[in-house]
Amino acid sequence: MNKDAISFDVGTNFDYRLFDVIDQCDKKHSITYMYGKLRRDGLPGGRSASIIPELTLDEFEKYVNECKKRDITFNYLINPLALDQDMYDPEVGKKIRDFIHTVYDIGVRAITINDPSLIHYVRKTFPDMFITLGLYAYPTKIQQIEYWRNWGVDEITLDHCFNRRFDLLRQILKQYKDTGLYLRLIANNLCLRECPFRMAHGAFVGHSDPDKSSIDYSLINCNYLKACQPERLLQSEWIRPEDIHYYRELAEETGNEHLAIKLVDRCRSTDFLENVITAYMTESYDGNLLDLVNWPNTKAMSNRASLEKTGQSIPNGMPPVGGPPAGMPPVGGPPAGMPPVGGPPVGGPPAGRPMLRHAEAMNPDVPPRFGRVMSFPTIYVDNKKLDGFIEHFIKDYRCDQTLCRGGMTCDVADNFSNTCGYCQGWAKKVISYDEAEVEAWKAATKQLLSDFEDGTFFRNAAEGNK
Repeated sequence: MNKDAISFDVGTNFDYRLFDVIDQCDKKHSITYMYGKLRRDGLPGGRSASIIPELTLDEFEKYVNECKKRDITFNYLINPLALDQDMYDPEVGKKIRDFIHTVYDIGVRAITINDPSLIHYVRKTFPDMFITLGLYAYPTKIQQIEYWRNWGVDEITLDHCFNRRFDLLRQILKQYKDTGLYLRLIANNLCLRECPFRMAHGAFVGHSDPDKSSIDYSLINCNYLKACQPERLLQSEWIRPEDIHYYRELAEETGNEHLAIKLVDRCRSTDFLENVITAYMTESYDGNLLDLVNWPNTKAMSNRASLEKTGQSIPNGMPPVGGPPAGMPPVGGPPAGMPPVGGPPVGGPPAGRPMLRHAEAMNPDVPPRFGRVMSFPTIYVDNKKLDGFIEHFIKDYRCDQTLCRGGMTCDVADNFSNTCGYCQGWAKKVISYDEAEVEAWKAATKQLLSDFEDGTFFRNAAEGNK
């Protein structure tokens, strides 16, 4: 049983080595849920399908049973931004419901859903199923929380905007402490604060192909903005391992033991997930904060190396570790004195890598340039130097009333009195990088984004647009 005031949910890539990590690190049995989904369940989700390991139903059932042995509940994800009207299709809608019956028979007793009609179906058909509302429902107000609670969900994944609103968190924890409603915060996402593109990105990911990868404009643009203004990395509403105790104390203060912390990401390598689990269970990490959050890099995005190292079988379709396409080296190395990025050598895409969608229609230079852009520059955020950073938000949260000074245009900054440079000041103390490397990456990325926007990376695009 969980002996802590808060619990943790961990994403799984279906590597059994994660169980060993949990056995070693989670002495208080704080991890109560593992979550994930199958690559070919016919359902969209919150991540690109092509990077999910391919498991059979029998293999999935064995994994669910392994969770049960540790008193961990598996939470199955049907959590896209939208189901593309599939719920109202007589054939597809039936397949969705039939699949839920299948995973229930396998032993799944928790499910993450955003679709209102599907929530009601599960609530009526499976009264003992624990229903989590996913992030893509974007509950940002107390009134929205109440709507969803009355709709029948057992747990609500709160929008990132709650992570640093301790006054508001205190209020809702008090309000719902005797209702049985669970509230969940995501600790280690790296989304832009108040991201205006999140709906577009969610829709894009929800329509991904299980056999093909895509050029993710939103992902590239997101990281381009962070590279242009590194203070955005601090404005993102993550929760450091060292700061977990503030949330535990809040749960204890309000008498609400139904607060959960979600740790991402189920599409990352076992080495990455082991790092995350260890850091959050020990509530300490001495290194680059970006090692723990959704800052994408090749080494953390593939699990093949981990499985090969431990002698486990590799699920069909698992993308191998690799750098950018052949002939395109990464932009540069880490700054002097920083820990090296590590990872596999640069080379062509090995056999088994998902096909790039629409590659046959692209100009031949686009895949190499895309590979170069996806080799992100090394930025180092010294996690230990962030001690005390969160106290500003606990004592004097005003982010909902001010503009972040970093990233503002001059005409607005000069005429808007209510601005805040708190994160900008901290960025100068805790963030370091090789300026030449970042500038080279930004130039390549800006060009790729421009080519994406006007369609010129496709063959004969200019003639076709006339």
